[in-house]
Amino acid sequence: MKHDTAPLCQHCGTPVPSQALDVRFCCAGCAYVHELLVTEGLGKFYELRGGTALPPVAPDALRARDDEWLQEQVAAAEAAAGPGGTARMDLAVQGLTCVGCVWLMEKVFHSEPGAMHLDVHVARGEAHLEWQAGGWDLPAYARRLQQFGYLVGPAGERGNTSVQSAGFGRRVGLCGAFAMNAMAFSLPGYLGMRPDFLFASWFDIIAACSATLSVLVGGSYFMERSVNSLRQGILHMDTPIALGIGLAWLGSMAGWLAGEAGLKYFDFVGVFVFLMLAGRWLQQGMVERNRRRLLAASAVPGWVRVVEGAGLEKRTALDEVAVGDVLRMPSGSICPVGGVLTSSEASLSLEWINGESASVERSAGQAVPSGAVNIGLGPVEVRAVEAWKESLLCRLNAATGQEGSRAISSRFLAGYLMVVLTLGVIGAAVWWFTGHGMVTALQVMISVFVVSCPCALGVAVPFADDLAASRMVRLGVFVRAGSLWARLLQVHKVIFDKTGTLTMENPVLANPAEVTGMTPAARAALRKIVSSNLHPVSRSLFDALGPDAAFDDAASVDGIEEIAGQGLRWTGLDGRVWALGRPGWAEVGSRAGEPVKPSDAWFTCDGRWLAGFRFTDSLRPESVEACEALRQRGCKLYLLSGDREAKVAAVAGQLHIPVTHWQAEMTPEGKAARVRQMNHGDTLYIGDGANDVLALEAALCAGSPVTGRNFLEHRADFYFLGNCLRFMPELLQMAVVRSQAVRRVLAFALAYNAVAVALSLSGWMSPLLAAVLMPLSSLVTLGLVGATFRARSGTFVPNRTQERREMEQTMRRRTGPVPIS
Repeated sequence: MKHDTAPLCQHCGTPVPSQALDVRFCCAGCAYVHELLVTEGLGKFYELRGGTALPPVAPDALRARDDEWLQEQVAAAEAAAGPGGTARMDLAVQGLTCVGCVWLMEKVFHSEPGAMHLDVHVARGEAHLEWQAGGWDLPAYARRLQQFGYLVGPAGERGNTSVQSAGFGRRVGLCGAFAMNAMAFSLPGYLGMRPDFLFASWFDIIAACSATLSVLVGGSYFMERSVNSLRQGILHMDTPIALGIGLAWLGSMAGWLAGEAGLKYFDFVGVFVFLMLAGRWLQQGMVERNRRRLLAASAVPGWVRVVEGAGLEKRTALDEVAVGDVLRMPSGSICPVGGVLTSSEASLSLEWINGESASVERSAGQAVPSGAVNIGLGPVEVRAVEAWKESLLCRLNAATGQEGSRAISSRFLAGYLMVVLTLGVIGAAVWWFTGHGMVTALQVMISVFVVSCPCALGVAVPFADDLAASRMVRLGVFVRAGSLWARLLQVHKVIFDKTGTLTMENPVLANPAEVTGMTPAARAALRKIVSSNLHPVSRSLFDALGPDAAFDDAASVDGIEEIAGQGLRWTGLDGRVWALGRPGWAEVGSRAGEPVKPSDAWFTCDGRWLAGFRFTDSLRPESVEACEALRQRGCKLYLLSGDREAKVAAVAGQLHIPVTHWQAEMTPEGKAARVRQMNHGDTLYIGDGANDVLALEAALCAGSPVTGRNFLEHRADFYFLGNCLRFMPELLQMAVVRSQAVRRVLAFALAYNAVAVALSLSGWMSPLLAAVLMPLSSLVTLGLVGATFRARSGTFVPNRTQERREMEQTMRRRTGPVPIS
């Protein structure tokens, strides 16, 4: 099978889609940031980045963002510091991946006077800043970072996770020290130290104390989890680990107190606890790193603005919103509850509710549903007709993802434990009844329990998970749930949402030449009009203008007039009137004698037609190839959307999804019901909006693109960056490779345990041999995992677009041009 040889983006390092206009970059956002870094002399960033993959820079991420929360926190920090004092603040940072990011943030930070100290934590995705109160502009620094693709947010909700992770790391470090002590003070006994040596008893005491502390600090983690899972009627992987730790420690203490050297496994206990804890730390660290790559801020704020008398407003918690309250919704905000519009008119987006990106117009007295987004330039007011807990958005926001099945089945673990316990007891009984005494019988039983501990699985499986996740990161895919890999093996149905998932989030400009052919003055005026407007047409034109439009001084709404349902108008400093709106909304003259062309939106200056823009729903790059590869893997494809039937049918036709496998105009509840009907423990759902949350919960596993709305990406089992869907077949293939590695490790573990248990039952197992075999077996299993991933790294489904290009080039060299069918 041919390997995938698609070029990598020069900025982020992810594969470049075959439809990319510039083969050097995966998207316009990456091209802009790369140009900015090079022109400003910050190219060292790429040297420090090395081979680390970065998140692709979506053009929408370069839009001006609401920083009201940041200004409030800065004011509070500077007030606490006093004039000229040292203000301090912690921020969450989205996009941190490598030492190059740290260098770039520090370089920008120290470029302005008043900045004092910056401490960046890549692993935690946080930054601690100190500056001179009143002498440095933190919001300006945040906007400057955004130019390079980094987004900042409040650090509060992320703090607890960071503390837990740091505590787990300290626990691993302590257990490592205890294990080294236990080994160091057990080694003299293996090397022939006589029992009557002056410090022999002290060596035993130190080894026993080290093993005990290791059990208390590290073993307690597995014991607590094992007890909790058993209370819930679940047999977890932590149960045999906890049992092995406990029995090895009890046997060692009994042997030490009885003076039986053959029962002392203190070094084994210390090393075993350390290895198990280190493996779990590796596994959890991978998941937490991927979760921290995104800002934890909720798409639904916990408060709203409620209008009181005399036009004043106050912040009110969502739970306290009552029927009859008048809510003020700024531009870009979400209406949390259903209501009635009290403003004269409003432009709304119902994309969160039905997945359709087109805007809708509402006038006073008309209903505004829960989840509607104000995409107009100014605030609108809505009278609530329901409480927060009764709203659709509350139900969707309360939904959470599910962890799904466990990697190791309870039936297997139960059988494993039963066999080990039975062999240990029978072995002890045989040795006792054959006249070898209680001590020898206990030594045989404890050695069976000790050597059969699942050390290989406890270390090798997390290593396999980490390798699989790190390889998917190179494609812009980040795993958030450790149980995802086992569930992906069961997937036979892949269900897609349409808007924002199969298609791009915004409509795509079908005639970009209209933009590129404009004069600089016209482009600047168009940039001014669309930069701060959330209408789908404005968002599409913003993307088409290119990221150089970001952060322009003209990115404010000052002087822009919105004509509801029609368009936008702006009068420049020179008196010229620029307008963007629906065709025919104003009388216009032709451009240089040319007839006005049919289009979806007109751009005019002083009543003279300058450009007509046409828009279309565009599939994500390589969606057709990815869907075909999924079908070749035996997956059935489905499409569920809240969009109009004509649009859904067109997309389904391009992807060759049969008419019985797609549905349009579906509600969130309808999507969830359909997924539950199809799900037989074999569904993968890919969606991006609030209307997909219930369907996500009904599926076996789920993924989401990163849209910046901070909704599904924090609930899905994995999320992906960039515009390309080529990762889909490779994600499923990676689950297969990971499964092959785990099966090889399991086969080795069974063979190893069979030999080790046989040695124990025959009475040949000693504490020294057990202490040597355990880390040795762990190294072998790690080698098996690494070898499996290296051998299978080239077996992914190839990029057929790239294959076709290479085939056509070869045929041209041989026979001349080849017609494209």
